[in-house]
Amino acid sequence: MRETASPFEFDGPVPVDRMINRRSEVDSITEWTREGRLMVLVAPRRYGKTSLIRKIASEGEKVGLVVITVDLFEVASLADLVLRLERAWAQHTPDKLRPVASKILAAAQAGVSITGAGFALAMADRPTTDPEPALHALLELPAQLAQREGGRTLIVLDEFQSVTGVAGAETLIWQHARPQREAVSYLLSGVRPDMLSAATDDKEHPSGQVAMLRLDRLPAAELREVINNRFTAGDRDVTGVLDGLLAAGEGHPQRTMLLAHLLWQEVPAGERATGDHLEAAVTVALTQVDPEARATMSGLTVGQRKVLRAVAEYGTPMATRALRTLGLPKTTAQKAAPHLVAAALIEDTDQGWRVIDPLLARWIRTNYGTRA
Repeated sequence: MRETASPFEFDGPVPVDRMINRRSEVDSITEWTREGRLMVLVAPRRYGKTSLIRKIASEGEKVGLVVITVDLFEVASLADLVLRLERAWAQHTPDKLRPVASKILAAAQAGVSITGAGFALAMADRPTTDPEPALHALLELPAQLAQREGGRTLIVLDEFQSVTGVAGAETLIWQHARPQREAVSYLLSGVRPDMLSAATDDKEHPSGQVAMLRLDRLPAAELREVINNRFTAGDRDVTGVLDGLLAAGEGHPQRTMLLAHLLWQEVPAGERATGDHLEAAVTVALTQVDPEARATMSGLTVGQRKVLRAVAEYGTPMATRALRTLGLPKTTAQKAAPHLVAAALIEDTDQGWRVIDPLLARWIRTNYGTRA
């Protein structure tokens, strides 16, 4: 009998019709978009920001909302920012608006285009080309489209924390974003809660006007129902290990789906999942995350690595036993912890400290554990 493919998506954005428990977030951002709010979406990586944005875009198309998503990860310069914006408009502009958008950009005579090489070609011909006129043209494009065609545009600036490293970029973005609120909304998406500090410190953009949304972990009840139903539909009984699976995933969207996928591969059709199946799935998961975990640890200072280990093993960076066992001075822990929070590696919740990625935490305990 041919094995049924795993029904668990874990290696990319989730199809819009298979999202789990994000209805309220979609509705909130949609409402704020209609109000012209400046919005901030904050979540660790792999929490589903991209999937959520795609869901909003899919539903927005039905009511005439244009959604332009710009990937700003590691944007390096104003010229790079121009290329990211140009690429996003080329990819996401609806067919009916492409002729109008092309005419607007051509009239600006800034070397940008959504139909050809555009600014990359201009830079190739003249490496000293000033990117600011092109940036102004692209940032003004949604407002000019609204003047000619009506409707509302949502500009999503994903991985917005990268913009803070480009001198002058934020200032230029706000210069255009502020007057456009009647027809254009902005959603700034990223991993750092403080990525909007420059805007919220501005008197023209007080923090009260910023709508902030943080994506939480997925509720256990929702995950339990979805995972159990998918295993049942595939003629597999997972009831005996479902609690263990949910505990290992800790509500982390991608990690829970990865574990469910690996468990699916361990359990043959027509059989019941056992503890051995779950243990094997977790072992495979730790093997898969090993290169990433080592890269994460290598990118931290000695003090930061010790704090990460302390949280993974002892549940707090300030536990006396952790400080003593890991040779971690308390002052070092106090300085390192905020950096790990800002990097979305650890979090301080109502239930205490924890490593955001449960597989990274388990990997640390497995490879460097100091507790019995």
